[in-house]
Amino acid sequence: MEWQNKAKTINKDQRRQIIMEYPETTLHGFLKELFQAMEPNYVVEITHGPNELGKDLVIVKSDNFTQEVIGVVVKRGDIKARTLGDVDNLKGRVKSELSAGVQKRLEEIKSQIEQALTHSAEMKSSLKNLSVSKVFVVLAGEFSNQARRRLTKELASEIEIFDISWLVDSFTEFYPQIFFEGRVIDFIEKKIQELERNHWLEKSNKNLSDYFVEPLVMTLNFDNFDEFDEKKIRKIWKQKKLPFLRLGELCKRERKLILLGDPGTGKTGAMAKLAIDMYNKAYPLLSKKPGKSKPKIPVPVFVSARKLLEAESAECFLKAYFESEEVADRFDVNVMMVDGLDEIESENRQAVISKLDKFSEAADCSYILTSRKIDIINTLPGKYKKYELLPFEFNQALQLFSKLISDNKVLNTMRDGLEKIQSQILLVPLSLMLLIELVETHKEIPASVTELYDRFFDRALGREDEEKGIEVLFNYLIKKKFLGELAYREFWNKNRLEIPDEDFKHFLDSYAHQYGWSTEDFNGFVQEIERAGILDQREKVNFKHRSFLDYFAAFYIYENRGDIQDLNDLIVRTYFDSLWSEVSFFYIGLRREINQDLLDRIYSYKDDKDDKNETLPVILDKLLSGRLLQAGWHSPTQRHIDGIKNAINHAPRFHERFQKIITSSSSDIPNIISDFVVLTLADLSFNSAFLERHIKTILKQLVTSNSRDDIYMAVVLSWSICRFLNPSEIKENTNNILDKLVDLSTKEQARILLLMTLTEEQDKETRKLISQKINRIKKRSPQAFKALLPAKRKGFR
Repeated sequence: MEWQNKAKTINKDQRRQIIMEYPETTLHGFLKELFQAMEPNYVVEITHGPNELGKDLVIVKSDNFTQEVIGVVVKRGDIKARTLGDVDNLKGRVKSELSAGVQKRLEEIKSQIEQALTHSAEMKSSLKNLSVSKVFVVLAGEFSNQARRRLTKELASEIEIFDISWLVDSFTEFYPQIFFEGRVIDFIEKKIQELERNHWLEKSNKNLSDYFVEPLVMTLNFDNFDEFDEKKIRKIWKQKKLPFLRLGELCKRERKLILLGDPGTGKTGAMAKLAIDMYNKAYPLLSKKPGKSKPKIPVPVFVSARKLLEAESAECFLKAYFESEEVADRFDVNVMMVDGLDEIESENRQAVISKLDKFSEAADCSYILTSRKIDIINTLPGKYKKYELLPFEFNQALQLFSKLISDNKVLNTMRDGLEKIQSQILLVPLSLMLLIELVETHKEIPASVTELYDRFFDRALGREDEEKGIEVLFNYLIKKKFLGELAYREFWNKNRLEIPDEDFKHFLDSYAHQYGWSTEDFNGFVQEIERAGILDQREKVNFKHRSFLDYFAAFYIYENRGDIQDLNDLIVRTYFDSLWSEVSFFYIGLRREINQDLLDRIYSYKDDKDDKNETLPVILDKLLSGRLLQAGWHSPTQRHIDGIKNAINHAPRFHERFQKIITSSSSDIPNIISDFVVLTLADLSFNSAFLERHIKTILKQLVTSNSRDDIYMAVVLSWSICRFLNPSEIKENTNNILDKLVDLSTKEQARILLLMTLTEEQDKETRKLISQKINRIKKRSPQAFKALLPAKRKGFR
C-alpha cells in the first residue's frame, strides 16, 4: 500500500515514460513480477534468451481439472498507422507461439515449471502434451485502433492485447516498485524480510522489529587513558554505556568493531535490527528515473561467520549476496556484519578474521564481528574497538513483555513476578522470552524457574547448536554433568562461592583422567565450556551468576540422588543454610515433586543453636516453604494441603517474633510494618497457580474459625492469592472474617481491618462496610490505630 501511494504521486505521463524507457529484456523481469503479484498461484517463467527472439514469457495456469499455457509476446514502442508493418511482425510471433514448435520450448522450461506446480508429480507426464492456447500481447506503448482491429481480426480470439495504459494501471496497483528501481527494491525488501523472520519467535508470526527492545552496550576501550585519576574515571563511567544502535554511527569512524556478549543477550537479533534500520534508510535514495546515472547507496552485508569462511573470495561472495549485477551496481557496502565467530572451530577463527580483513579492504568498508566472551576475543590486537552487549535493565525487560504479551492479566503477572525473581535470572532476551513462554503456558513464574534454567542451560551448552548442525565435540548433557560435579564438589561441598584457578585446573585434569579423555578431547571440552559463558575464569573461577551455581549443585544432587545417603537430611540442612537454600529449591524443581518425609523433616527442624525453640530465621524459612511446594508442583493433593497448612501456621509466629524486635527497638517503626513483612513473605510463598485450589480449600476452613491466629492466616492467604479469587469469593471470605472480628480485641480488630483494606478492592459495598467498622473503632478507641500507623508529621496534612 505504501508503494502504491508513492506511485500515485507520480504524474501518470511520467509513469508511462518510466515504463517505456526500460529495455525490453528488463521489462520481461518486471512483467514476471507483475503477473505473479496479480495471480500468485500461476507459474510464470521468462523464456526469452539473448539470441532467441520470439520467446518472451510463458504463464501456466493449473487447477484440479486442467492446465492452460499462455504465451506472452512483449514489444516496446507505439504501433500506429504509419507503423502497421509491426503488426505483421507481431502476427508472425503470435502464430509462432501457437504453433506446434512451442512443444520444444515447453520441454526446455518443463523442469522449472514442474518444481513450482503444486502437484508436480501428476503434472509431469501431462506437461508434454500441453499446447499454448492463448497469447498475451503486451505493448509498452500505444496501440492504434486500426492496428488493434487488424491483429484481433486475423488471429480471432486467440490473443489478448495489453497496452501502455493497462501497464501503467496494473503496475501502479500490483507492482509499483517498477517506478522506483523495482529490482533494487525487491532486493532490499527480501533482505529485510529475511532479517525480520530469522529468529526463534518466527513460529509466533512476529517480526524481529515487533518485539525488539534496544539494549545498551558498554565500551571496553580505555586506550585513550594512560593513567587514571578521579576525573578521568568519572568520564569513563559516563561514556561506558550507550544505546546499541549507536554502533551504526560508530561504524562510520571506526574500522573494526567487536561486539561481545553472554549467551542469550541477543547479539544476533541486535545486529539484525541494526542491519534492518540501515536497509530502511536506503529507500529514500532510490531514483524514479531508470537508465540514468545514479549515486551508489550504502548498505550493510549481514552474514554468519561460517558462511564467510566457506566463501571462495570477496568477489564471489558479494556477487551471490546481491544476486544480480543490476542490484550490485546500485550499492556500496558500508559495513560487514559477521555474526557468531564463536560458532566456528577455534582453529578456523583466525582464518575468518583474515578473510574479513581482506573483504573489508576490497569493499572499503568497516566491519562488526560478534562473539561470546571467550579468551580468543580478548587477545585480539588493539586495533579492534570492543563493546559488550549488556543484559536488560528492569524497565527494558518490562518493555519486552509489553511487546510480546497481549493478555493484560498475563502481563501483570509477568511484571509482578519479575520483581520477585529478577535477582535469580539474567535479564537477557533469551531467558525473558523463555520466561514468557513458561508463564503463558503454565500461568506461573516461581515454580517454573527450574524449567527456565533447564532450557537456558541446554541452549547455552550447545543443544541448539546440535540441532542447527553446528559441530560440537561434547553433548550438552555431558557438559551439564561436568558443571554439576564442579558446583557440588568444589563450591557447595567446600562452602565457597569462588575457587582459585589452580583448583579449577586440578579439577579439570582429574575429571579428564576419570573419563579417559585424550589431550585433544580435553582441550576441545575446555573450549566448549568457555564458549558456554556460564563460568567466569580469571585468577578466581566462579559461576557468572550465583543462581547458576545453585542450579548446578542441585543438578548434581538430582543426577546422583540414588547414591547419596540420607538424601532428605542433606536437602533439609541445605534448605536451612542461608548460603545454599536455593539449591533445595532447584533440586525439588528438577524432581517436580516433594516427598512427605522431606516435608516432615522441614517442619520439625530445629536450629542447632537453639534446639528447643525455633529461631526467627528458621520460622522465616518455614513460612517460605510454600516455594518448595510450588517447585514440587506434581505432588499429591493432600501433601500440598498439609504443607500449606504447616507453612501458613508460621505467619502468626513470624509476626509475633518480628513485632518483639520492633517493640524493643528505639525507633519509631509503626507496628503495621511487621504485618506488611508477613504479607510480602506470604505472597512469595503462596502466590502460585499450582497452589491456588489447595489454598482455597484451606481458606474455607479458616474463615469459619473463631481463633485469632486462624483469622489472621485467612487474611494473609487471601492476600497472597487475591489475583486468583473472583469478586464473589473475595466478598464471601471478607464477610466471614468480619463476622468473626467481634471476638477479638479492639487492637486486633483494627489491625485486621487495615489489612483487609488491601485485599478488598472490587466490591463497593464490602469496602464501605470495612470503612464503617474502622471509623467506629477510631471514634470508640482512637488509640488502637496510633501504634499501628505512622505518626503524623507536623506541617503535613
